[in-house]
Amino acid sequence: MVQGALYGAALPVVPVLPAALLDDLSADARDHVLELLYQIVAGEDEAARGSGDLGDRCRAAAREGLWLVYRELGTRRRDLAEAILDRVEEDRARLAHHRGALRGK
Repeated sequence: MVQGALYGAALPVVPVLPAALLDDLSADARDHVLELLYQIVAGEDEAARGSGDLGDRCRAAAREGLWLVYRELGTRRRDLAEAILDRVEEDRARLAHHRGALRGK
């Protein structure tokens, strides 16, 4: 990924990132994992290279580990987790429920 553009190497990385959140990582390492995941799911497709659906495929792959991103809502990484969920969560009611629960509503 360079300046927001996605490249084919991003897709195989996506499933590894949420899986890494299962490990006993330092807080800083968790920050970096989520930041990279966000950069990928928010990245722009490289249509000129014939991979115009790469962003969609990366977001679909990220949905497989979505519950691990939801776990991060209760941490200092909440804003980053919400940004990821805003990009990939298709069940808007579930996202609204979790946000409401965190805000005490």
